[in-house]
Amino acid sequence: MTPYRAQLFLWWLLSGLLPCAAGGQAQDSRPATVELPAGQTIEQLAEKYFGDAAVADEIRALNRLPPAAQPRPGTNLRLPGSRRDQVVTMLQVAAQALASARSAEAEKFAPEKFSRADTTLQRARQALSRARYDDCRQLADEAWALAKLARKQSLARRPRQNRFSVSVDKDGTTRVSVSRGDGVKVTAGKKSTTVKPGQAVRVTTGAPPEEPRTLLPPPQPALPNHGATLLTPVIYFRWQAVAGASRYVLLIARDRRGRQPVRQITTAKTSYLFRSTLPVGSYWWMLRSVDSAGLVGTTSAARSFSMRPDSDGGTPLHQGHNNTEGKIQ
Repeated sequence: MTPYRAQLFLWWLLSGLLPCAAGGQAQDSRPATVELPAGQTIEQLAEKYFGDAAVADEIRALNRLPPAAQPRPGTNLRLPGSRRDQVVTMLQVAAQALASARSAEAEKFAPEKFSRADTTLQRARQALSRARYDDCRQLADEAWALAKLARKQSLARRPRQNRFSVSVDKDGTTRVSVSRGDGVKVTAGKKSTTVKPGQAVRVTTGAPPEEPRTLLPPPQPALPNHGATLLTPVIYFRWQAVAGASRYVLLIARDRRGRQPVRQITTAKTSYLFRSTLPVGSYWWMLRSVDSAGLVGTTSAARSFSMRPDSDGGTPLHQGHNNTEGKIQ
């Protein structure tokens, strides 16, 4: 799409689907001209009709007044009309496109296009302040197009930063889950599908990939409490149920990221009585939900606990300096 056609499309979209009010009073209730009341500045006038004192610069430009000028009370002043409202909306759309490019790391991976988009957007804002609405519209459209191109280039150039897992059952069924990144393309049986972050897909032997499914949220842990010290070798784990879950995976690890697992337990219940043989020390536990297709959801926040079964939990009583033993009264 050429910049001119993009401008026409964007202009049609904004004119037909978006309101023309840009803060302050709506256009249909705003006069075309107004007399400056006694004791009121142009900034106050701009605040009243546009909700933004900065529009005072546009009012001055429209009325060919010097910067910062304050005309005498009773001066008839022309106010910006509907063209200004539509141009302001186009500026907002261009700014959103630039923010989207920034979130896609275009400053790093498409710096030339991003810089041009940023500079063009600043020029568009300057044209607005000077009430040059046709120039502002053209520059806003150009900034929007450059920002979209910068984002596209950045997504194509930046390294993929996907985090995903792959598991294979005994019958050959493969499951691919993506937790973050740009998405993973899965191909089987001459058919491809893209699995986005927060989704998973199942592929059975000799068949194309199924439709990606949204991963279930993790269960909310309940017991044991975070940071608990356990004095018995029996641990009661409990968590809240998750709608759509057919079973749950409980992982006990030496670290909070689960990279040093020591036990993994699968159960259909929302609690588990674990008869521990773990040595004395500190541990972390976390949970994941599994849906009916066997797709494992995201991991819950990790909770810690300490095993101290060698302690009776009591507080020792020490002899005082008067050589009398502590007694229960």
